[in-house]
Amino acid sequence: MKKSLLQVSDLSVQFKTDQGTVRAVDHVSFDLNEGEVLGIVGESGSGKSVTCLTIMGLLPMPPAKVTSGEIRFQGNDLLKIPESKLEDIRGKDISMIFQDPFTSLNPYLKISTQMMEVLATHSKLSAKESRKRCLEVLEQLGVSEAEMRFNSYPHQLSGGLKQRIMIGMSILLSPKILIADEPTTALDVTIQAQILDLLREINLKSGTSIILITHDLGVVAGLCDRVQVMYGGRLAERGNYDDIFYRTRHPYTRGLMESIPSLEVEPGTRLKPIPGSPPDLTQLGDFCAFSPRCPRAQEICRTVRPLEAVDNPGHSYECYFPVGQGSPPASRPNRAASMSSSESSEVHLS
Repeated sequence: MKKSLLQVSDLSVQFKTDQGTVRAVDHVSFDLNEGEVLGIVGESGSGKSVTCLTIMGLLPMPPAKVTSGEIRFQGNDLLKIPESKLEDIRGKDISMIFQDPFTSLNPYLKISTQMMEVLATHSKLSAKESRKRCLEVLEQLGVSEAEMRFNSYPHQLSGGLKQRIMIGMSILLSPKILIADEPTTALDVTIQAQILDLLREINLKSGTSIILITHDLGVVAGLCDRVQVMYGGRLAERGNYDDIFYRTRHPYTRGLMESIPSLEVEPGTRLKPIPGSPPDLTQLGDFCAFSPRCPRAQEICRTVRPLEAVDNPGHSYECYFPVGQGSPPASRPNRAASMSSSESSEVHLS
């Protein structure tokens, strides 16, 4: 059995805005195991990136505020350790590939300067050794004419090369955890496949654990060991590949599956989108976040948030009326019924 490397427990993150308090992440818990690729899937605004930016300690506070939870890595709660210690971990033990390669690199600095800065910050290598290490990594990532690219400015490189540079910067120090925030969004499908192959190769060869953030279930199909689906800042469903793709339980996960284009349908068949819009996170109360858009929703869904139900070890979901089941399980109490009246009056409904 694989050992747990990162433990996120009951994490909640809010943003104070002029329109109200945005509950961007709402009581989210999950583990990342050694050598595992974990996919986090959901629409824009579902809390995927905020969760991972919180792990990295990169959220601006204020307006962001962590209202509950722990993020434990190697015995440390990353939410409580001093900034100096977090800086030692960030970029070395936990690294991140940011969403847009076109804006993530400094346009005024050569690639060599930006890559070698990582080693200058976190290692004691000389300039000559740092240069050698950078070129080795670029060659491993399939960057042609590595030395010429190394001495180029970002605007002289294609989007695919920029993303390889970003990946190279993130793995220079062989991190234990690599967070990839939608690393294929701005790239064409051919380059997307190459980038995903690179991530899998990094995982297999170095044993690096990867968190892959995406809005596309198709992207995680051939890469991730486990997948968790987020909606409205909450975990809607989680499980392994077979659970999510072949034993889908949450209606939102089913909606994502049905919206993926397929070569098996008749030509001219229209795509099936999820109706409605994502929830307003300033107005989301203690009810099912997906209920306004869900074809299976009933009155209880709109008034009481369901507790997490377990199908089998590792496969769970928040839903009263899961796909393939016509009525809510009698054995699963709702949140209000599980607390005494005195307790429920003290609980902050989110």
